[in-house]
Amino acid sequence: MIGRLIQRPFRAMGTSCAVAVTARSASDPGAERALAAARDEVEACEQALSRFRPDSDLSRLNEAAGDWVRVDSRLVDALAAALRAREDTDGRFDPTILPALVAAGYDRTFDELDERPPRPIDGFRAGAFVELDGSYARVESGAAVDLGGIGKGFSASRALFAMHWAWGGLPGALVDLGGDVALAGETPDGGPWRVAIADPRDPESALATLALDAGGVATSGRDRRRFGPGRSLHHLIDPATGEPAVAGPLTVTVVAPDPADAEAHATALAVSPLHEVDTHLGRFPHLGALYVPEDGEPVALGELPLLAGAAR
Repeated sequence: MIGRLIQRPFRAMGTSCAVAVTARSASDPGAERALAAARDEVEACEQALSRFRPDSDLSRLNEAAGDWVRVDSRLVDALAAALRAREDTDGRFDPTILPALVAAGYDRTFDELDERPPRPIDGFRAGAFVELDGSYARVESGAAVDLGGIGKGFSASRALFAMHWAWGGLPGALVDLGGDVALAGETPDGGPWRVAIADPRDPESALATLALDAGGVATSGRDRRRFGPGRSLHHLIDPATGEPAVAGPLTVTVVAPDPADAEAHATALAVSPLHEVDTHLGRFPHLGALYVPEDGEPVALGELPLLAGAAR
């Protein structure tokens, strides 16, 4: 089809976001319904999943660690996705790393972080239990959950569904929550969606371009949003040590059918050396990754739908 892309930028989840729909004309009433529905769903997800909102469902759950808490279904579903991802990644992705994140200094939003030194880890244990029972959830006493990354992928997927629900004739749509992308349907020109991957060494340039019909894209890395003394620390915690990871790439981008899976596996691969990433992707043939090492050329692995750029 030949149409137009109608976009709406906004800010949520501590980052720059955008939603877009393919429409046949700028006056199509379904477009505005879909765009509004997506933003409403992102807000509802943030209220359920954010650890930076003291009244969120996640904050209430963490505060009551050890007890069962009735929570929004969004949190239940996000926790279920996070627990599956922890199992799939052999614990490289772990939603219960919050005590380690706080000890490292990531105890506020990125906009508020400073150069204070890290503190001793208090109460962190990798693989703390999280239980779900209908509308109720329980976190192990002394543990706490962070859903920052996978929460964005999960929310992007929910927002995409909300757009389809609001506009039954929706031709195509895209949701971008700070680089966590969910997309489906037709583009204005009828071809695949094109997603550029920024070069972490030159953010104004594209390292590669992906061509996708549907699915999710997520990038995780230590190239931005640093904090602590001399901005030497990053938010990628290695669950094996409870400290900012030493092993791993500068950035890694993962493509998956499900946006939440893309984010969770990106987080896991961001604390893994290249040979482990290659082995991991061998277990999950539906995933693709672009691994950018600290030094050297990027490496494309798995089912990565490259349109241009990057080495294999």
